[in-house]
Amino acid sequence: MYIRKPYIFVAKKTSILLPMFLFIILSYGVVANEYQPAEPVLSYSLANQLIVIDPGHGGFDPGAWRGELMEKNITLSISKKLQQHLSQAGAIVVMLREEDKDLAGEQFKGSLKERKRQDLKARVDEANRLKADLYISIHTNADPSPRWFGAQTFYNARSEESKIMAECVQDELTRILGNTKRKAKPGSYYIIDKTKMPAVIVEVGFLSHPTEAKLLNDPAYQNKVAYAVFSGVVNYQASQMEPADKSDKKIVTGSDIAK
Repeated sequence: MYIRKPYIFVAKKTSILLPMFLFIILSYGVVANEYQPAEPVLSYSLANQLIVIDPGHGGFDPGAWRGELMEKNITLSISKKLQQHLSQAGAIVVMLREEDKDLAGEQFKGSLKERKRQDLKARVDEANRLKADLYISIHTNADPSPRWFGAQTFYNARSEESKIMAECVQDELTRILGNTKRKAKPGSYYIIDKTKMPAVIVEVGFLSHPTEAKLLNDPAYQNKVAYAVFSGVVNYQASQMEPADKSDKKIVTGSDIAK
């Protein structure tokens, strides 16, 4: 999880959510670790959208850990699965890292605290340089107490678009994972405060919870998490579209996406 900092990002207010009949989202069942698509999904809302995925931590920074399980590895694995879902739906996806490294730069010299600061700044700077449409940061949570569990999505309280996206993602995490009742929550974190596009941090679960830690290390469950985030992003993008944007769009079926 990123260190809280008192940065403020002001974004314009968005329009009221359009009716959910603008699209049909996939319903998933788990049979022999495979997702069974029930209905086609109108995923044209993602076509040509530039989406930055930020796999949390990396390199010198392992993030949270439990035994041999490290946050940086889990976030990268889930991010790659999310990348696949988004790309198959027509989005242009940029991964801020695709291996175990940080973004501070190989030539950087300084304290670990300063390297961490430079790493976070580099992530934000790259997303802003690309003028991305959306920013999704993947993390795992941890707490001294092993009782806490459940995925949760965070957003900048001053960005209405980020709030709507976080709520859409959280709704799908709740629906698809079936093991969290948490709600989308505002938070003050550097990356979602300084990015200039709708941005969310998705804490996919607690490594400090024994059962959830095992799930987060399971590739099938990781894909389930990735699909839930993808599904939420589809919902968000569809809600932002004007009625005129819905014509002449390709319908992508569940069999095209759920693999």
